[in-house]
Amino acid sequence: MRVLLFGFGSRGDVQPFIALGKGLQAAGYEVAVAAGINFKDWIEREGLGYETIHVDVEAFMNTDIGKEWLGASSHNPQQELKNMRAMTNAIASDVTDDILAMLERHEVFVSGVLTVEAMGAAADKLGKKHVLGLMSPFAPTRSGAAGMQALIQRGNSPLNWLWGYVIEAMMFTVLRAPSDGVRSRLGMRKSTPADFMRAWNRTPTLFGVSPLVVPPPPDWGPQIHTTGYWFLNASDDWQPSPALANFLAAGEKPVYIGFGSMSNRDPEGTLRLLLDGLAKSGQRGVIHSGWAGLKADQLPPNVFMLDTVPHDWLFPRMAAVVHHGGAGTTGAALRAGVPSLIVPHIGDQPYWGRRVRELGVGAAPIPRHKLTSENLAAAIREMVGDKAMRQRAAALGEGIRKEDGIGNAVRAFREIVG
Repeated sequence: MRVLLFGFGSRGDVQPFIALGKGLQAAGYEVAVAAGINFKDWIEREGLGYETIHVDVEAFMNTDIGKEWLGASSHNPQQELKNMRAMTNAIASDVTDDILAMLERHEVFVSGVLTVEAMGAAADKLGKKHVLGLMSPFAPTRSGAAGMQALIQRGNSPLNWLWGYVIEAMMFTVLRAPSDGVRSRLGMRKSTPADFMRAWNRTPTLFGVSPLVVPPPPDWGPQIHTTGYWFLNASDDWQPSPALANFLAAGEKPVYIGFGSMSNRDPEGTLRLLLDGLAKSGQRGVIHSGWAGLKADQLPPNVFMLDTVPHDWLFPRMAAVVHHGGAGTTGAALRAGVPSLIVPHIGDQPYWGRRVRELGVGAAPIPRHKLTSENLAAAIREMVGDKAMRQRAAALGEGIRKEDGIGNAVRAFREIVG
């Protein structure tokens, strides 16, 4: 059976699908991952088929549209939706062409958020099977803990459930362009909010998050399978550079700071803020340059800047992890068993910052537009010095490491598709 995993997005969107794809491949399925062209070599190195999406995601995120969305949305949800709509509309035509080019080659489609209705409509039209693969809890629920946009966060309320559907209706206006493009090319009518909500709420779903982090609420239907995280571990022969190995060996465990694919308009100012925060905290630091393009000709001797290092290798060697709150990075930090501080920029990131704090395994989240060197330093000192928090983080990490997210997902997938 030929399976297409549609992993369009940043590295954090693609990596879990690669991990899931390798699990499905080991179970006997023929697997291809669709992703931006900048991920082609990586996917093929992992031994999976590659389907082309003619968008360089990193380059796009560093355009004016991308920087506006990623760098100017944390203070205004309405502006965030406007920016996301502009981004989606800008790539809709290319994504539509790519989707249509690959559909006939596969029997099962596993889509993410961007293409949930488009892939669902195509599957219905072509007689294929459709599964939704999610790394964040989008389904409406009364539960505050499992409601990504819950109004009543510390309890259960029908208001949370109703608000979940309001959010879905708002997301339809953001994500309809790829859906309408696919439907038009297949001779179908335009999509409606009802189509979008049916696709979101009735499609069999693999939810790649630990139930220790998002306990499945009783009002989620049986179509949602909470499997545990889909981790892609570093290869056994991976080794750090001598410079990184020497830095880690030269002192106490440092604090990791990295905002992943979050580009911004002022990388120099961002780097100064991070360096000042580390200096005020009295801690050593490892800073990830990321898609923000952070660069420095001279760093203090207690700070190391790196590009790409596997999180499963790096994070257990850190005293704490400061990051943007992408679902994959959040899972990796929790698995490492060290405290986290999330600096949310967009999307699901505020939810993950809230959950980390509610679980008692990290500092209170600081939205990007409120981040200062002073509150960064205070959060770092809290994470390094709070023994009870560190014990809770270690216990949660141990629990997550015992889970078999990929195995659970493969078993659920087999149950869904037969």
